[in-house]
Amino acid sequence: MRAIIAGGGTGGHLFPGIAVAREIQRRDKDAEILFVGSDRGIESRLVPQEGFRLQCLPAGSMKGVGWSARFRNLIATVKGILGAKRILSEFRPAIVIGVGGYASFPMVGAAILKGYPRIVMEQNAIPGLANRILGRWVSFAAVTDPRTSSYFGSRAIVTGNPIRPQFKAITRKEHKPPYEVLVFGGSQGAQAINKAIRESLPLLADWKNRLRFTHQTGEAQLKETREAYTSAGFTADVQPFFNEFHQRYAAADLIVSRAGATTVAEIKAAGRAAILVPFPFAADDHQTRNAEAMVQEGAAIMIRNADLTGQKLAGTIQGLLSDIPRLEKMEESARRIAVLDAEERIVDLAERAVQQGGAQ
Repeated sequence: MRAIIAGGGTGGHLFPGIAVAREIQRRDKDAEILFVGSDRGIESRLVPQEGFRLQCLPAGSMKGVGWSARFRNLIATVKGILGAKRILSEFRPAIVIGVGGYASFPMVGAAILKGYPRIVMEQNAIPGLANRILGRWVSFAAVTDPRTSSYFGSRAIVTGNPIRPQFKAITRKEHKPPYEVLVFGGSQGAQAINKAIRESLPLLADWKNRLRFTHQTGEAQLKETREAYTSAGFTADVQPFFNEFHQRYAAADLIVSRAGATTVAEIKAAGRAAILVPFPFAADDHQTRNAEAMVQEGAAIMIRNADLTGQKLAGTIQGLLSDIPRLEKMEESARRIAVLDAEERIVDLAERAVQQGGAQ
């Protein structure tokens, strides 16, 4: 198997692609995998760390930007398609897999133009613009949410969202003080969550010896967040980014995070209780949909971004960690709804697409 995995930008797009790459390698130790991304995305750092080759293409967003930026990004996308054609000619993959993100569009677009087998992965209930455009010409669309199928017709196959194997190996934790609270807002951090945590610390003073924090802040608010923990007297490991994130999940008694599709899938696989704060400006408000689905299953508590305050967050943390049976019930609900073989299903689709050939 020679496969191109295209896209990234954020961990939510990249990490499912890495999970699929690992499954391809598990099936074929001689498989050759090339990641294609953007030099502005998280993939420029993490893909080489994972031991995979990476090539970068120019690309940019057509949504949520002004006309001048849209024009520049359109030019970049055209250049990206030309670059993607060259990559196809040099690498000659059996399959191109688009995982979402800027570089996914030119790479999958070039695969369509040159007749290579291709599939796309869609994590969200409402597909992004690129996948909506490309979806009618792909071999298959691997979707996480059954509601997404209507956008792709017969090409849609519900697979779930791929999870890196380290998250599936996380075991149940015995909850006892000091409780470990894992806080993060994605690979770039989340200002609203960082701010609410800082405001919550004085209100949690009585719990100072019963709580420890692990907090991924992103670069922008690292210093002031570290200072807030020190001033409040809390034990905290505060970093802009953690590489071995599954280890942080394993140590956590409670997670406070955004509600991206990959984050939610990892929380389910790890079997951890979570306080979810959906990013309100995500495309089509998909993070709120993700969080609501978790709440309906009894696997999480949702605080809307507009309602997020230090007082509300402190009260929710105290409430959950004061009621361990409730916390454990949320964990069981998360495990119950986890999909643990999504990458296997997606590689099955990739193999079917290769057998069928590129013409659609």
